[in-house]
Amino acid sequence: MTSPVGLHRVVEPVGVLPQAAQRLRVDREVGADEVRIRVERLNLDAASFRQLWQKHAGDGAAVRAEVCEIIAARGKMQNPVTGSGGMLIGVVEEVGPDSPLGLKPGDRVATLVSLTLTPLVVTDGLASWDGRGEQVPCAGYAILFARSIAAVLPDDLDPQLSLAVLDVCGAPALTARVVSRYVADRRRAGDDRPVTVAVVGGAGKSGSLSLAAAARAGAGRTVGVV
Repeated sequence: MTSPVGLHRVVEPVGVLPQAAQRLRVDREVGADEVRIRVERLNLDAASFRQLWQKHAGDGAAVRAEVCEIIAARGKMQNPVTGSGGMLIGVVEEVGPDSPLGLKPGDRVATLVSLTLTPLVVTDGLASWDGRGEQVPCAGYAILFARSIAAVLPDDLDPQLSLAVLDVCGAPALTARVVSRYVADRRRAGDDRPVTVAVVGGAGKSGSLSLAAAARAGAGRTVGVV
């Protein structure tokens, strides 16, 4: 019996959601509402990669070894210090008959749920990754649940670019909603003064896209704080 949020994949502690679990089951066989992805590339979140990079003083081989250890021990990629993970791209291998995700074998997808709750197995020891960047070419597989989210990637968009953009898609989307509502409320109140939006962390991927989203949503001035 499968759970749409993946409770059946939790090994310990029993009863918690996959993101809070210390270890997940990584059986290759899919349940009725699960999907198996052949993983092509991971994208570690910036906080996680920076912590590992600093811990190992820029030693890429040591970073790679620790990422492999985390995945093997936990059945997912969740940095035990930062608690964060990232996302992945890959190709759909198998779809359970009751999966509601609308995916089919052969679809190249980006997962829009965190690696911290995604059962993951790496089979190549990350041999093609030098440990010096956030994007990690790899071989292996991952499991999606009924409540997971994945986006089918367009053929004309570079997969690495897709991964970088989709990894932070929530931040600019939220910025656009907040800024557009605030600008509209100000205008309804008869206040036409330009709105200034400051983004803390404006030099990163999410910060840069959030600044662009704020400008498109009606901000008269944007400030990126680095």
